[in-house]
Amino acid sequence: MLISKQTIAKYRDISRGVSDGKINPYIDDAENIDIKPLLGELLYNAVKKTPEDHTLLIEGGEYEYKDETYSHPGLEKALSIFAFARYIYFGASTDTAWGFVEKENQNSTPVSASHKKTVYTKERQTAATYFSEVATFLNRTNYNLWKSGCAPRRSGGFRISKIS
Repeated sequence: MLISKQTIAKYRDISRGVSDGKINPYIDDAENIDIKPLLGELLYNAVKKTPEDHTLLIEGGEYEYKDETYSHPGLEKALSIFAFARYIYFGASTDTAWGFVEKENQNSTPVSASHKKTVYTKERQTAATYFSEVATFLNRTNYNLWKSGCAPRRSGGFRISKIS
């Protein structure tokens, strides 16, 4: 994986008690479902295979374009926020012998589903904004293996039709 729980903690407040086993599936989903289609498969695979060759892309920083210095936040920031959004929305439930539950105790109350959905949506918008800055960097630097506009066109959901 390109990031870890510690990377997410650089950008968002996440409990130290969250195990890697709990957060890693959300990181993996964010990489493969959110970031891979945005980068394009060739660039994504190159970054995964040799991250050391893509330090400026991953970590962000300054770059020159038309005699001006610009900066971008880095792929890890966008990816961390995508993963955090997934964890916030999907991570509170636990599979037990008695079914899928949301833990609670006398000192806390679970956050409502509508609030989690709002946070999830806002965090994804934030991550997408950071990625757009990364895409600007990729476009301006003619980054190897990057194809401008390779972001997928998402329809927003499934379409089910009845065949008579």
